[in-house]
Amino acid sequence: MPKGLVLFQQSAVGITRQISPWDTMVYSTVNPGLMYALVYLMWAPFLYPGAHMPWAIVTVAQMFVIAGLYWLLSVAMPRQGGEYIYISRILHPALGLMSSFMISFTAISWTGVCTDWALKYAVVEFFASMGIVSGQAQWFQWAAALNNIHIRALIGTALIFIIWVVFYKGSRAMMKMSWMALIGTIIGALTFIVAFFITEPGAFATNFTQLTGLNYDDVFNLAFEAGHPQKFLFGATIMAGSTYIILNTLGSTFGANLAGEVRNVQKSQLLAMFGSLAILMGAWAIFYGFSYKSYGALWTNCLMYLAGTGNAAYPFGDYEPFITILIGILTRSPIFIFLIAVAFFMATFGSAAGMSFGPSRNIYAWGFDRLVPEKVSEIDPKSGSPLIASTIALLVAELFLLMDVYLPSWTAYIGYTIFTWFLAWILLGVAGIMFPYRRKLLFESSPPIVRSRFLGLPTVTWLGILTTIISISICIYLLIPFFAGDMPYTMIVMSGILLTLPLIIYYISKSSYAKRGIDIDIQFQEIPAD
Repeated sequence: MPKGLVLFQQSAVGITRQISPWDTMVYSTVNPGLMYALVYLMWAPFLYPGAHMPWAIVTVAQMFVIAGLYWLLSVAMPRQGGEYIYISRILHPALGLMSSFMISFTAISWTGVCTDWALKYAVVEFFASMGIVSGQAQWFQWAAALNNIHIRALIGTALIFIIWVVFYKGSRAMMKMSWMALIGTIIGALTFIVAFFITEPGAFATNFTQLTGLNYDDVFNLAFEAGHPQKFLFGATIMAGSTYIILNTLGSTFGANLAGEVRNVQKSQLLAMFGSLAILMGAWAIFYGFSYKSYGALWTNCLMYLAGTGNAAYPFGDYEPFITILIGILTRSPIFIFLIAVAFFMATFGSAAGMSFGPSRNIYAWGFDRLVPEKVSEIDPKSGSPLIASTIALLVAELFLLMDVYLPSWTAYIGYTIFTWFLAWILLGVAGIMFPYRRKLLFESSPPIVRSRFLGLPTVTWLGILTTIISISICIYLLIPFFAGDMPYTMIVMSGILLTLPLIIYYISKSSYAKRGIDIDIQFQEIPAD
């Protein structure tokens, strides 16, 4: 080690363990956005025609494998940074930064994009739905005014600033926001259930025909003529589930990124990783199942297909067929429209904040390892939070908010996020495979659960193999609609940018320190101090 080199840039992480196991589970549950299922109900049946969304939930079984890998690695290396720590210590720091960068900035992009969703689907479509149900033009005028791109950009920026204030106040404030998102989801689920039971069978079909002027049954014929299959398909169901339903779990692993702030890591991560997936699947069963029951299973897919293909017969113009409109048609009740809009806003705003909170800790970890300027890893003495790292994260989120508003083709169907995320998880899988062999001493000194074996191989290696296979498969599934022309070219461009930037950052940093006689790779032989 060169003279004067301090192995780590600080002697201790500086962030206290103040997050309880239950807080960790709630954060991991609401982070992926429990009610985003209603957004993907619009997109997946168009991109994968014939997909049966309730049955597609079964594909989430794949995520239990990846959650298991995260759990074992977080128990072995309970530090801030999640996959960054694991991959940089097991494989190579450049690969660790690349994987972490891709996941972190994908998630941060959701803070911006999903903030816009809260405005479009909760606020704008609340007024549009009221206009459809009441027939009064004033409601549509309000919807159009709020849907103005400059207004959405302005309000969205104000919401991101509120998130920054929450981050400044620290982990406890973020956990309170997560609980708010969970309460919003519960309100949404109850609204769904009650709306179904208080309406007569066939009410939705009758109301749809009356309010839109398009006969309910004609939706089938129009979609079939446009190319939608006349029955549900197994292959389409698997691919829709493995992309857009699994997309709705991404972020549930962020409890691992907060491992340095979590009490009782082994219990907390077990509860967070697996408990969150169970709750997510239960929520989706309600949202997808009651949507199919209320509107008609195949009919729902056909309407989404008309919207996605831009069919001239689609009855809602520029407004997407989101649940705010559909539940309004089902109930014809302003109360239910208001409740679902409020629920989606609460769940989305809390999720949008959470999507940058975990990654801000990754940015902090990069500064701790000198891969970005060391100042990034400073802890604000007043709030006890990594303020600079948080600010960087939310500035990037603001960029993606403006992109979603002004250049929507760059965020369309957020396909780049799935593709980028699973490219990163291929590296995570390889790290899991190699952990017992490349870091044998660390593996053998880990708690017994990490050292467990199955059929002669370490369990963590098996989980790594399966994670690699799953991640490659999902990348392939996403390329199918891309090559069919249903995904914009920006999906690949965005993924390419997020893949190459971290490599440039790593080699610039390595070269800069090498000129000072410091080999920064030495620090990756150890995990950071607790």
